[in-house]
Amino acid sequence: MTKKIAILAIVGLIIRLVLIPITMHADFRAYNLAAYLITQKGQLLGFYDYISRLPRTDRILEVFMTDGLFIYPPLAYLTHALFMWLLSPLYPWQTLNTLILYFDHVRPDPHLPWLLYLLKFPYLVADAAGLFIIFKLVDSKRKLLAASLWIFNPVTIYSSYMLAQFDIYIAVFLLLALLLAARGRSLWAAVCIGLAAGFKPFPLLLVPFLGQGLWGKFKHIGLAFLTYLIIIFPYLSSPAFRQYALLADQTEKLWFAKIPVSGGQSISIFLLGLVLLLWWNFYKPKAMSLAGWLTSILLLFFSVVHYHVQWFTWIVSSLILVLTVKKLFLPSLVLLFCYVAIVLLGEQTLFFGLFGSPFNLAAKFTLMPVDQVVSLIRTVFAATSIHLIYTNVLPPHAKKT
Repeated sequence: MTKKIAILAIVGLIIRLVLIPITMHADFRAYNLAAYLITQKGQLLGFYDYISRLPRTDRILEVFMTDGLFIYPPLAYLTHALFMWLLSPLYPWQTLNTLILYFDHVRPDPHLPWLLYLLKFPYLVADAAGLFIIFKLVDSKRKLLAASLWIFNPVTIYSSYMLAQFDIYIAVFLLLALLLAARGRSLWAAVCIGLAAGFKPFPLLLVPFLGQGLWGKFKHIGLAFLTYLIIIFPYLSSPAFRQYALLADQTEKLWFAKIPVSGGQSISIFLLGLVLLLWWNFYKPKAMSLAGWLTSILLLFFSVVHYHVQWFTWIVSSLILVLTVKKLFLPSLVLLFCYVAIVLLGEQTLFFGLFGSPFNLAAKFTLMPVDQVVSLIRTVFAATSIHLIYTNVLPPHAKKT
């Protein structure tokens, strides 16, 4: 089995190494610009405010047209800065400057492939860590299946090596939380979720599903929030951090789907589902494993929230563990099909544009508006998610994770 997994890992690495130098999205410039400011300009504590202090005619402002470029918590930028600092002697700095400031003109640069390898290297490290944790979480009979699902899942490959988004770090910290909880160290699991929130705050909503009883849950919530507070504390004095990153506009997506009950009042569908799951978990915590609970919350999230496509990486960790225990491949494939369809029918830059192609699949649909097509796809996704949650994702007697 070890030999088979090694072969799979090599094939998976080759796929990643092929995609890394030929795909890129403009959005990944922001956190690499922050990493550059931290490592080359000494802006460890000041990078959130750096752009707002520039002259209004500066090229950075001409390109990004906002002072609020850095909208994520600190770990999203500090992680990239750490790798940039470690690998700085290898960087083609002029190519990085062109990538950030003249994105549309960087593809002919002969140093671009090497630069993309350097910029995406942090995701290879996180990817390998995730595979290692997967091995620790599943028994010997399921290692090959779990490894295959982790190595070849298209969501991680797409978001990490094509879009070059850092959401794989959230997935890995959630995996580590599951491992620690399985080993009876649930308080440390709460710390891991707090660290995941240091990249994007949403994982904090998962913490109430740790621990049992009111006091147990309170301890876990408090520890996760304390971890998150320690991460953001050095930046709380930054006006730009407070305005753009502390309460990012993206959090409003959680409450957009609603049921009107009067002219000015409504019921939030996401909050309704979340509270129902919380009550279920409070009184019947063993109805599902922790992986099942996390999968259920994330299925709810992706069913009723207009999410960014890279966010789907968050569910990879727990869903893989679910699939190694219970045969839910058909509904999981339906979810994956819906996700792929949403990506392909989304903005041209989210797939074909990554290769530098102008092709736009959405423009080929003429029978009905693309939004209607995507709405139908999201409905299928939501219905399939309800089915998975209703069947408890993992039965009470399943292997605990």
